[in-house]
Amino acid sequence: MTNAITYPAAYNVLSCEEMTYTEGGVGVVEAAMAWFPLYGWYKAVSAIHDYRKANINSNWVENGMNALVAHAEKSPTNTIHDIGCSFWFIGSCATIIGLVPNALLIFGN
Repeated sequence: MTNAITYPAAYNVLSCEEMTYTEGGVGVVEAAMAWFPLYGWYKAVSAIHDYRKANINSNWVENGMNALVAHAEKSPTNTIHDIGCSFWFIGSCATIIGLVPNALLIFGN
């Protein structure tokens, strides 16, 4: 007896990149929610934190900006979402009060 996995003849494996195009990227509701202060700020800080942890040994700031631009170019809703999140993140960094919590959240475990 062999343990073999058999797939249907029409089975296709999709990469994460292809799934973004299949699923359409960010939805309209999520793109609109990014313009609300707390949600947009939270999504931005958590995305930067996750990207930094995944790319700790690389130039994650420059590469992260390139990844943000690449994500925004995939669809109009991604662009709206990314601009909203960036707006709230930059706005919070512009204040000294917001800069410290942002740094603690991004560089924390």
